[in-house]
Amino acid sequence: MPEPDDATPTVIAGASVLMADGRVQPGSVVIEGGTIAEVTTRSVRRRGANVIEAQGRLVVPGLVDLHLHGAGGASLESVVEPAADPERGSAVPRVLRHLARAGVTATFASLASDAVETMARRSRALARWREHPLADGAELLGAHLEGPFLSPAQAGAHDPALLVAPGADDVARLVETRPAMITLAPELPGALAATRSFADAGTVVAIGHSEAGPEEVAAAVEAGASHLTHLWSGQSSTTRTGPWRVPGLLEASLSSAGLTAEVIADGKHLPRELLEIARRCLGGNLVVVSDATEGAGMPDGFRYGLASVQCEVRDGVGMVVGQPAFGGSTTTLDGMLAHLCLELGWPVPEVVEMLSARPASIAGVGERKGRLAAGFDADLLVLDDQLRPWRTWVRGTPALLP
Repeated sequence: MPEPDDATPTVIAGASVLMADGRVQPGSVVIEGGTIAEVTTRSVRRRGANVIEAQGRLVVPGLVDLHLHGAGGASLESVVEPAADPERGSAVPRVLRHLARAGVTATFASLASDAVETMARRSRALARWREHPLADGAELLGAHLEGPFLSPAQAGAHDPALLVAPGADDVARLVETRPAMITLAPELPGALAATRSFADAGTVVAIGHSEAGPEEVAAAVEAGASHLTHLWSGQSSTTRTGPWRVPGLLEASLSSAGLTAEVIADGKHLPRELLEIARRCLGGNLVVVSDATEGAGMPDGFRYGLASVQCEVRDGVGMVVGQPAFGGSTTTLDGMLAHLCLELGWPVPEVVEMLSARPASIAGVGERKGRLAAGFDADLLVLDDQLRPWRTWVRGTPALLP
């Protein structure tokens, strides 16, 4: 099917539409240019429009991922300047197009811990990609620096040799690159000052890969932290001092009020019981992230790196080579949507909220992404009866066609 030109409206007709109020109703969605012109329960047939007959398929907002390292055999750590050759000179277009085909229409680009100057260079390059969006790929909302200011005791798939305390010079160098988010351990020396610096610059500060307890979490929140990185992964838990039980970061996270938090819902990282605990404890503050790597969409045995740490795809998940530790996921958000709804039985509107409107709000783009409403970006995902992506539009451009 030929793609319509920008002046031709597109009507998705005969659909089941997830309305902005959370109800699913029969209806139509009209796209004009890069925005949604109308969402209605009427059957719309515009003369001269490009009409897509959805045949009852479900239309939802495009998915938004706050934590993703790569996909489709390409790593966002391979970023170069857009001008170097946007089609071949960088892994970024490959990742963003892979995501769009999976229904992910906006994403952060997560960088694993590395030398500060290396992370600064990559963060600057990713900021420029944000200013030069692809027409047919997920919109890059900025860099997420997952490190290097992390606790060695909770390093996970990060190389402990690359982790450092947040010194003033290093913080200033990274703040200057305008990252969208940073994950750090608030108990490290200098971490509270770093939190203030990043938060004052408009960066979302997330607590993660940390041994922090409730008091340190409270201090970080006072300094500007607002988010929690992947619950149960890289988080300390309850310890005992004599008969006294001392909460760790996990308990501080689950009992928090006001902090948003993320889970990796690939069916591998967390069993259903832990996902349900997170859902009950965090309620409307819970979001789903993929933590996907370049192993997403690749077969078992495929090897990839997270900075200096070597990983491989094994049994449908990323594993650190030679260690009993996860090395990110190999599932994009569409697979997590299907897992939560079809296997765990969570309601589709609730799960879509966790994968669209809530992360869009955290990313600071909730006024234009994450809902099907007139004036919002035309980021749409059409799902079949097994909740698999059938069509995707990114800012009005079709990215997935049969």
